[in-house]
Amino acid sequence: MEDHEPWVPLSIGDMQEVMAGFPASWWIAGGWAVDLSLGRQTRPHRDTDVAVLRRDQPTLFNHLRGWDVQIVAGGMFSAWRDGDWLEGGERFQFWVRRGAGAPWAFEILLEETEDDDWLYRRNPAVRLPLTAFGAKDAAGTPHVSLPIALLYKSNRPTDARNAADFESALPTLDAASRRWLAQALAEISSGHPWTSRLAPDG
Repeated sequence: MEDHEPWVPLSIGDMQEVMAGFPASWWIAGGWAVDLSLGRQTRPHRDTDVAVLRRDQPTLFNHLRGWDVQIVAGGMFSAWRDGDWLEGGERFQFWVRRGAGAPWAFEILLEETEDDDWLYRRNPAVRLPLTAFGAKDAAGTPHVSLPIALLYKSNRPTDARNAADFESALPTLDAASRRWLAQALAEISSGHPWTSRLAPDG
């Protein structure tokens, strides 16, 4: 989906500055999460994604005061107003820019939880302890853990960027990560093309 305004995404360093002082958990998501896991940039990135827990919406709203934050759902944009609460379903995404008419700077994705577990947004049967959802790179930047970043990308495995991220990440996955991702894919999709590649001899 594209709005009429262009994207000029924030760098990872700039994103750290924006989120500095945020009194809740946050993680770099999407393709940048893969690259932070690998410790190198493997391809250009046309946006910057940040994951935040759905339950932390009020904290997020206060932290982003002064930014133009738009709810993105069903192909439509609507301003995020004080007191608005996004429930599940399609309402999990914000696009953020410095002001109306400015380029889009970053995207926020809301993550589901139940007690101390993270739940996969597209199928809550797939879950992990929340402590396993994220990691940090050598510089201390929080990011979505590699198996979960790939799980989100598995929704469109033939997309060139998703396929490239999978190919870059596959050789670095340890046995436990391969096993978990293969089990998650089996839960959500029959015959996913990545499953055979995740086998120990794949």
